[in-house]
Amino acid sequence: MSETQATSRRRGSTELMGYPMKGSNGNGKYGHSGNNGRRGRGIGKDPALMEHVVLVKFLHQGKPSYLSAREVARELGLNVSAVIALEQAAFEKGLFSVIVHSPQEKKDVARLEGAIKRRYGLKKVLLVPGSPQILGELEPQQRRALHTQVIRSMAHRVGAHLDDLVRAAADRYVDAPAGREPAPFAIGVAWGRSLHLIAEHLLSSPRPIQFPGLVVRPIVGITSMQNKEPVEANVVAMDIARRYGGVSEQLPCPAFLERLDYDVVTKRKPICEMLRKIATCNVVITSMGPIPESADGAAEISLTQDTAMNSTLFESARGAVAEVCYWLVNRDGTERRSPYTAVGLGYEGLKKIAGDRNREVILVTGGDRRRFEPLKAILKAGLASVLVSDTVTARYLVDEL
Repeated sequence: MSETQATSRRRGSTELMGYPMKGSNGNGKYGHSGNNGRRGRGIGKDPALMEHVVLVKFLHQGKPSYLSAREVARELGLNVSAVIALEQAAFEKGLFSVIVHSPQEKKDVARLEGAIKRRYGLKKVLLVPGSPQILGELEPQQRRALHTQVIRSMAHRVGAHLDDLVRAAADRYVDAPAGREPAPFAIGVAWGRSLHLIAEHLLSSPRPIQFPGLVVRPIVGITSMQNKEPVEANVVAMDIARRYGGVSEQLPCPAFLERLDYDVVTKRKPICEMLRKIATCNVVITSMGPIPESADGAAEISLTQDTAMNSTLFESARGAVAEVCYWLVNRDGTERRSPYTAVGLGYEGLKKIAGDRNREVILVTGGDRRRFEPLKAILKAGLASVLVSDTVTARYLVDEL
C-alpha cells in the first residue's frame, strides 16, 4: 500500500478553486492545437504547467487525490505524453515527493509515537516516515534536500493538528453565552525555513475552517533586515492568519540584542505590550537548531540571514548544544545565557506554555542527524509538549539507533 504526498508552491494555492489557471485558454483548460504552442518540445520545461499538473493529480478541486496521467490530461486539455513529461520534470525539480507507507511502517509509527510520549512526558507525538539516508555522510545539497522533504511531510501533520485546534476554538466561540465572547485564540510562531514550509503548505492546500477570532503572533523579533525567503516570524504569522481568516500582530523590534541593552529596549511601550501578549498565546509552533562545537559545523546553519551577526551569535553560544530562536539550551536541558539574547517569548516563556495543560508548544524538527542530540536536550528542558518529527529521529530518541 502506498500514499503519495504532493506539495505545490504558493502560486498554485487558488488555481484549482474556481479560478482560471494562468496561461490557460480562459476556461481553465490548456489547448493542444498548434495555435497556442503548448504541444511543442519544450512543454516539459514550463514551470507553471508543472505546478498545474501536480495540483490536479494530487489535489484535484482542492481535495487530496491521485489521478492517472490520462485523467490529468483530460482535465487540463493536454495529451498524455505531455502530462507524463511534466510529472517527471516536476518530480526532478522537487515540486512533489513520494513516501511509501507499508503496513509495518504504520505500526512502527504508532509504536514510536507512544514510546516517545511516555519517555519525555509529551501530550502528543506526530511522526512521518523518515529516510535512513540521513544517517550517512551527505553533501550539503543532499542534506538540505532530504531535510526539506521530511519537513514538507511533517507540514501535513502540523496542518491537520492546527485544523483541529482552530476548529475547537471556533466551536467555543459559537457555544459561548450571549454577551460573553471568549478571548481571541492566539497562535505564536517562530522564524525559519521550517516554519516557512509549514505556512507554504497551509497556503497551498484547503483548510476546513475559517475563524476571524484567530490571532497569530511572532514569538521573536526580526532576525535580519534582508531576506531572500519569507522566513521571518512576522511574515509566517501573516501567512497563517490569512489562511485561516484571522489576523496577525507584529513584534516591532530586532530579534538579537546584547543582554545589557535588553531591558532598555523592551521597556518601550509597543514592545512591552507585544511581549505581554506573546506570553498569553494558546499555542506556539517552533523549530529548533543545533549549536555545533566548531565553526565549520555551523557553516550550513543560520541563526540569522545577517552573515556577520550569525558568526557573532555562534561564537557567543559556544557550550550550548541547541537553540530555539536563540534561546540556548545546555546538554542537560538547562538554560545557557550568553552576552546576546533574543527578544520574544524566551526560554522561560516556552517552558511555561509547554507545561500548561491547557496550552501547548508544537516543536517541528527532524530529517537531520545533527539535530538528534540537541533535540534530546530540548525535550529534557521541557520546552515542548507536542513533537512533530520523523521515524529515524524517533528511533534515536528511544535508543533504537
